[in-house]
Amino acid sequence: MTREELEKYHDIAVRLKLLTSTIVTDTVTGSSDEYPFTCHPISIHGLRKDDKTLREIKLLTQQKSEIDSFIDSLEDVRLKTIVELYIKQNLTWVQAGRRMGESPDAVRMCYSRNFPK
Repeated sequence: MTREELEKYHDIAVRLKLLTSTIVTDTVTGSSDEYPFTCHPISIHGLRKDDKTLREIKLLTQQKSEIDSFIDSLEDVRLKTIVELYIKQNLTWVQAGRRMGESPDAVRMCYSRNFPK
């Protein structure tokens, strides 16, 4: 897995959340079941379920799953922790370094050595 693919993780997660949580609203007209049959507007709320959106959700879910599987397969515990903090939790190098009890430069260099540009 390349560095560019790994660093897309946050964008993929944000887009998935947007697609699966955005509520779409529409208004239709309806009438009463009984006499007098008067027309009135009815609001409909729900998640978007069109083919394009469902295909995008499926593709993004697959990409996210591949990245998660790659991260889980890392054998170096230190590198795995760095990748989880930086990629999955979207922390800065300073924040990741603090969590690990190391300098931000040490954490960044470990990541850069294993995933060159």
